[in-house]
Amino acid sequence: MDAARLEGKRILLLEDDTDSRESMALLLEMAGANVVSTPTAEDALAALRGHEFDAVVTDVAMPGRSGFWLVGQIRQLASRPTVPVLAVTGHPFPRDGMLRAGFDDQMLKPVSPGLLYETLTHLMRRA
Repeated sequence: MDAARLEGKRILLLEDDTDSRESMALLLEMAGANVVSTPTAEDALAALRGHEFDAVVTDVAMPGRSGFWLVGQIRQLASRPTVPVLAVTGHPFPRDGMLRAGFDDQMLKPVSPGLLYETLTHLMRRA
């Protein structure tokens, strides 16, 4: 997969674990994406209200507000209810439940760079 397809795309990344957040941000930046990374769902929602993003990558299970809360908030935003949201999780959830919750797809940790690039490209193409 040609990672350059992420060139210039704006990606919002939500991950509470510092090491995971930094490594995923680096992977996305190496593919040419402009990444805004946040440690909390509240910070991610604030970023969404102030900027346009081509996609959101979010952890699901976090202390405080979860990725489920964030995707629910995103789907209610009048300005960007259809932005693609990719769930990244260490615990697999049933796909139909994730789709009903508002996610466009899910990926298990640790993420494969090629699969991450491919999935995001596919989701943004559909949006």
